[in-house]
Amino acid sequence: MPTLGRRRHPRYLLHQPVEGNVRVRDEVTIVSLGDREIVVVSPEACRPDENVSLEIPNSGRFRVNAKVAESRPLVAEDGAIRHRLRLVPSSGGTEAAAAAEERR
Repeated sequence: MPTLGRRRHPRYLLHQPVEGNVRVRDEVTIVSLGDREIVVVSPEACRPDENVSLEIPNSGRFRVNAKVAESRPLVAEDGAIRHRLRLVPSSGGTEAAAAAEERR
């Protein structure tokens, strides 16, 4: 008979706390995808130097890790506020990102 209010799984505690943030983003629109930078339009702003991952669905779900270089607000055609993000791919991701774009 199960007891109410009891954990079924043991807790895991770190010896030293680790600080972190997780944000799940909505879909973005890719404006340009190049060797040295990627420009997307996002419903959310990002901080400069924030690390992000961009999944490109038409390429077999290829993922590019990048750092936000610039985030600027812009007004979309429907009047909604969006954010233009300029991303710099992490090393190793640039050629793969370009290859993924060619397959689209």
